[in-house]
Amino acid sequence: MTIFSVTLGMLWIFSSASTSPVIQIIIPLLLSANIALLGGLWLHFHHLSSQSNDESSRDQGSVDIEKPPKAQSNVTKRHSLNELKAKQLFKNKNAQELVQKEVQTSEPLLEAVLESAAVAIYAIDDKGKCIFANPLCAQLLGYSSPEQLLNFNIHELIYQSSASTEMAVPLGNGEVKEDIFWRADGSSFPVDYKSQPLALKGNKNGAVISFYDNSERRDAEALIRHQAHYDTLTELPNRFLALKRLEQLVEASERNGQMLAVIFLDLDDFKKINDSLGHEAGDQLLISASKRLLNATRAEDTVGRLGGDEFIILLDGLSSASDAQPLAENLIGGFRKPFYIDNRQLVLTASIGIAIYPNDGLTPSELLRNADSAMYHTKSIGRNTYSYFTHAMNKEVSRRLAIEEQIHGALERGELQAHFQIQLDIRDGSIMGAEALLRWNNPALGNVSPAEFIPIAEQTGVIEPMGEFILTRALEAARIWQNKFNDNFRVAINLSPRQFRNPNLVQSITDQVNTFGMRPEDLELEITEGVLLSGHAYTLDALKQLSDAGFCISMDDFGTGYSSLSYLRTYPFEILKIDRSFISDMNKDGKSNELIIATIEMAHALGIRVIAEGVETQEQLDELSFMMCDYAQGFLISKPVPFDELLEIGIHYKEIHENLATQENPIPLTAM
Repeated sequence: MTIFSVTLGMLWIFSSASTSPVIQIIIPLLLSANIALLGGLWLHFHHLSSQSNDESSRDQGSVDIEKPPKAQSNVTKRHSLNELKAKQLFKNKNAQELVQKEVQTSEPLLEAVLESAAVAIYAIDDKGKCIFANPLCAQLLGYSSPEQLLNFNIHELIYQSSASTEMAVPLGNGEVKEDIFWRADGSSFPVDYKSQPLALKGNKNGAVISFYDNSERRDAEALIRHQAHYDTLTELPNRFLALKRLEQLVEASERNGQMLAVIFLDLDDFKKINDSLGHEAGDQLLISASKRLLNATRAEDTVGRLGGDEFIILLDGLSSASDAQPLAENLIGGFRKPFYIDNRQLVLTASIGIAIYPNDGLTPSELLRNADSAMYHTKSIGRNTYSYFTHAMNKEVSRRLAIEEQIHGALERGELQAHFQIQLDIRDGSIMGAEALLRWNNPALGNVSPAEFIPIAEQTGVIEPMGEFILTRALEAARIWQNKFNDNFRVAINLSPRQFRNPNLVQSITDQVNTFGMRPEDLELEITEGVLLSGHAYTLDALKQLSDAGFCISMDDFGTGYSSLSYLRTYPFEILKIDRSFISDMNKDGKSNELIIATIEMAHALGIRVIAEGVETQEQLDELSFMMCDYAQGFLISKPVPFDELLEIGIHYKEIHENLATQENPIPLTAM
């Protein structure tokens, strides 16, 4: 519009020379009208701007009027937004104040909140009388409604005491405390509570107490403590608690000068129960055994389970070591009665070791260790009895621990050797074979007897690689002997019960024999009664497979243990070895001779040949020859020797036989 006005002005100036009267009249009129219109618009916008500036001045102070029109428009918009925000905040603040005022002044709402609280709440005045209680408080205290608590001394209700109404108000700082509250029916329950001061009219102080029932938490804590101190299966004190009580009893015995007995009890052959009947039956047996122990002891005695099938019994207040003997005999007698598990009748015995404070130790660990040593001694002498600790037992256990430590790696260190003891054919004096025996020489322990390390090797599992070692050495020796002397030589090795657990036992032995190019009949496999006692089907299967393959199966140490004759009928034995204990007594006791004769005749009737072990005198050899015994083995013929010496013995016996064939006065068969 401004541009239009300027254009009209210029036209008017340049048209002043025109003679046309119309132009001279129209242009000034248009110019005047345009100027008037511009003036009106300016006045209108100037009025609006003035109003905006006045409002902004009231809210935010003065505005720079020197800003250009566009900048003033932006400031106007921003100020308008700020105004809206300020109004909204003002409204919110007023609304919050109204809500707070409503909450503060609305007693029904406050009461509804307190009654819906998840904790029990009650308030008391300065005399201890209840002035408020929510429904949960009444419920936990065993009342039907909060009104039953009002105006009563809450201390008397909670603690059921005759406390004075003038009692001090239990003010607090909000700290949570534990206590026991009592219900209306006389039962109690544990609570966690806290107390806050409450200002009352007349400058008096009351209190607000909030609490909740923490029975579940305490029950959970008690369960955790019980599980930490008691055996989950038998509910007897576990190792931790038993040793803690032992420590307390040692301290008490030290003060009163009396003796204390630590009885270590282990169930005999419990592992066989687990292996044959399963762990569930074993658990039932342990529970029954623990009940028998509790029935045999006094109420003040401690009976605990150390783990597995090991138990501990603690007796205090003893005047002498012999005071523990009646209980030990009672325990042994109690286990002679059969257990009934899953409609089965099981007979289980126990071995007991006893250590006495202060004779056998001054500390709990020493007493427990020595009682354990006495228990192991009991097992070594036949089980099903008890033994008091002696220092000789301590040496025995220390040696056992040393053997267990050194036996691992003995094979890798080259400490094991194979020795051979000749087996003589009594009928013609020829060497029919030899038994391969394992020997161990350790730098720290010296020469360790097989009677010591073989049971430990069996328990630790080391016997399996040892068995492979002795099998290899035996087959090597048999091959060399046969090449040097005769093809009828046979070598014997022992198989342990643990080796029969290996499902590859038969295949492993067969592969080894084939590798050396030997025949199955060149190898004799000796087993003890311990292999047969388990009665496992895999043992019978393995023995039958070995027998069918052509291996010679012999029963070692016959006459000891149970010596069940059914074994001779069930298992494929070809040779029976009479134990050395019968041979050593054969010239001293007539009964031993009769037993030997009966054994030989019985074996021959079954088609089984007989070897007599432990032959040490010519008289014994002559007697065995008269009894028609087949073979003999013992120091009279040869001690166990390394293979090199065995070859020298073979040469010597060859010379003896050549002498027998050519001389009128032959050299005795056993001359060395």
